[in-house]
Amino acid sequence: MRPGWSNRWRLWRPVSILHAVVVAGFLLFLLLPVYWLIATSLSSPLALVRMPPEWIPLPPDLTAYRALLTGRADAGSAETLTTFTIRAFQYALRNSVIVAAAVTALALALGFLSAAAFTRLDVPFGHAVIYLILLGQMIPPVVLLIPLYVTATRFGVLDNLLTVIALLTALHLPFVIWILRSYLLTIPKELEEAAQVDGASFPGALLRVTFPLTLPGLVAAGAYTFMQTWNAFLIPLIFTSSDTKRTVTVAVAMFVGRHYTDYALLAAAGVLAFVPPVVFALFFQRYLLHGLASGAVK
Repeated sequence: MRPGWSNRWRLWRPVSILHAVVVAGFLLFLLLPVYWLIATSLSSPLALVRMPPEWIPLPPDLTAYRALLTGRADAGSAETLTTFTIRAFQYALRNSVIVAAAVTALALALGFLSAAAFTRLDVPFGHAVIYLILLGQMIPPVVLLIPLYVTATRFGVLDNLLTVIALLTALHLPFVIWILRSYLLTIPKELEEAAQVDGASFPGALLRVTFPLTLPGLVAAGAYTFMQTWNAFLIPLIFTSSDTKRTVTVAVAMFVGRHYTDYALLAAAGVLAFVPPVVFALFFQRYLLHGLASGAVK
């Protein structure tokens, strides 16, 4: 061992142990609620009230998941309302998929066209407009809820998924424009000019040359928009009222009854609600980081 290495090892070892303890404690703090949610969803009603609590439900009870996926509550349910709530939750899962997919597609389409206009065309006051869009992103959505609700009431478009899709698209569009604009600034205009020399029109060069090169940025912006839309709560809560129009984040709260709460069903609904965005984030993690980093180096 080289001279001085033993001293470095003596200093490094306590620091590394302390670092490992801090990281382990932080991970425990973050993951323990998630584990308890999953464990609760796999526990029977009797196991949930047992003291001391069972940290590992053995054997796991899949009754809550079976009820949510089949739409039929257990015969021993304490409330006949449970079956109705389960069916409303199934509607909510479908609505969340529709809303998240529609908002993501609209935000990407409008965001790409807007970003292309700001980077490829001579837009009057374009520099000021792009910062005005950023300023709009800084306004808290809760400030706009009352005027938006009054407007939706007067036009008779409350309790409509199209209204929720339009509002969420408007909410996430400024971020998508900024991400795609930053990414398009890294793509040389000469590629489109070369395609136009070969006979392509400007829209054709934009869609056939620039659009494929923008895919990492589109995936990054799309993944962010999908996850934020899926987790949206305030707008779907205020602008929807019927059980067939709610989204999954709102429907989970319906499992809390006035006189009785089935905590296993509530936990299972929570698990089914957070699984899609988590799987989506894990699957697109590489593209998300690459897209965000690539658009930020200009």
